[in-house]
Amino acid sequence: MWEPFRQSIEQWLPQCRIVYDKFHIMQHAGATVDEVRRAEFFRKGGAAREVVKGKRWLLLSRWVHLNTHKKRQLNVLFALNRRVMKAYLLKESLDRLWSYTYEGAMLRYLKSWIDQLRWQRLRPMEKLARMLLDHLEGILNYCRIKVPLGVVEAVNGNIKALLRRGRGYRDLNYLLLKAQRLAATKTEFVAFRKAA
Repeated sequence: MWEPFRQSIEQWLPQCRIVYDKFHIMQHAGATVDEVRRAEFFRKGGAAREVVKGKRWLLLSRWVHLNTHKKRQLNVLFALNRRVMKAYLLKESLDRLWSYTYEGAMLRYLKSWIDQLRWQRLRPMEKLARMLLDHLEGILNYCRIKVPLGVVEAVNGNIKALLRRGRGYRDLNYLLLKAQRLAATKTEFVAFRKAA
């Protein structure tokens, strides 16, 4: 979601569509919840501060992946701090965005999610919403393209492993041939020479 990266892609591959996947969007949402947690830690004093302290990784975890003890810890935190609870619930509800396969439904859900922020007074979440709106086209491309992102991540992992093992290839075509051989499916790579 880095602007120079997007501009470079548009320059070199004008027919390409950028797809923002669930992992990267939820990573931004988790960072936003952590920002709310830090702000509340410094805003609260005394015993309330101790409840917020050390809960970073707990707040970054999904509710469905927590055991009963961890859920109890979060409930104690939520009882003492409503702002952290609101931020966590907004993060959890944003995850539902990727269950939609029709872009109109995805857009409608995103708009309703942003409408929930209106009275929450959570500046970091409002900043996240603006970022999502700025990258709306790439988010909606998730429904349009139907790219299997697990395969893309597997190919990226294979290329990184290949580069580590190869300790540097001199011929770019040979590297691409090796990467294609490692890919689970028939994958075509596009190579560009650096502009001098």
